[in-house]
Amino acid sequence: MRSLPSFFSVVLVLAALSLVVPAPVSAQSILENGNFANPSDPLKGWVIDYAFAGNSNYMANKTHVSIATEGQKKVVKFDDGGSAGVKMESHPIPLESGFKYLANLHIKGGGYRIYFAGYQWAPGTHPHDNPELGELRMIYMSKTTTGTSADWKDEKIQLPGVALSDQAIENLKRVRFLTVYIWMAKPGFLDSVTVTKVADPAMNLN
Repeated sequence: MRSLPSFFSVVLVLAALSLVVPAPVSAQSILENGNFANPSDPLKGWVIDYAFAGNSNYMANKTHVSIATEGQKKVVKFDDGGSAGVKMESHPIPLESGFKYLANLHIKGGGYRIYFAGYQWAPGTHPHDNPELGELRMIYMSKTTTGTSADWKDEKIQLPGVALSDQAIENLKRVRFLTVYIWMAKPGFLDSVTVTKVADPAMNLN
């Protein structure tokens, strides 16, 4: 049998390729060291020392947060910090207008409270690209996720996470940076934190 002319061969190949649906590409996390696997500093990219704030409830906070090993993984361990609990935050992430932010994490213990915290520059601070938390002032909180679990549990938070009122939009316009904020009332563990951003016209803050 004679082979098909090259023109028809090309048409058949193109038709076959059109049936191939590419696999979805997962958005890459914009959070530094969310799996706590940095070999020289497993807590790199995270804030656990709040002595700069001068709040007596959290002067010793860093002594209640450590790295533990569970199986082959490094995880964050929260000890009992007393009535004030224990907290930690990611290093500040710039808030970009036109995007919503999604955080996923694995957590157990608690009760816990998780949200996106929004910050503006503290008075007298000269803006720059890599702020420390002490150079910022919290002015916004996303919808909060709370819970407690004896086993590992997947939790998610989102900014904004709710329909934005005109007042909420005005408040968000002043936010320059976000952190993932985790608070633990009782001992617990944290692992595998990711943050992704997705285009969202409702977050147009210009």
